[in-house]
Amino acid sequence: MDLEQGVMGLPYRAKTIALFFLELGDKEGIDISPMKMQKLIYFAHGWCLAINGLPLIEESIEAWRYGPVISNIYYWLRQFGSQPIQLFDLDVEPQDFARLKMLRQDGETVQLLHKVWDVYKGYDAIELSTMTHLPESPWEEARVKVPKEKFNVTIEDQQIRQYFIEQFSKAHMSAV
Repeated sequence: MDLEQGVMGLPYRAKTIALFFLELGDKEGIDISPMKMQKLIYFAHGWCLAINGLPLIEESIEAWRYGPVISNIYYWLRQFGSQPIQLFDLDVEPQDFARLKMLRQDGETVQLLHKVWDVYKGYDAIELSTMTHLPESPWEEARVKVPKEKFNVTIEDQQIRQYFIEQFSKAHMSAV
């Protein structure tokens, strides 16, 4: 993949977004488990779709049995189990840091990621997971269509976008 993709625009690799959130967590002393990371990326992707109409990440999000998952992030972080991710124990390539540097130059996306972080950082992985399982959520809608043992069903970006637009409308209406 050309490193220029994603500069001042979307989409980015999910790993780049994960590294960005890990930096924020490190700066603020907030631990991030693999499950919490999955949910942070999911929420950031959803809000990006709703606000910008564009996907945040290149990868598709799958409706696994216990929640939305970006499979390559799952396999990259699974060594940590339910424990906090240790940045120094991660398999990170030089080009991953180059992509992170380019992301930092995308002010609009960085601003969105900071907002998502500020809203969701105080929740633990279970609380975030519960939020993804709400009635009529994209995960629930995708899961009702498949057998329970199947896990690699893609949640379509349009479905995620529509859900987050509806969440924004509900929040806006309740604030009035």
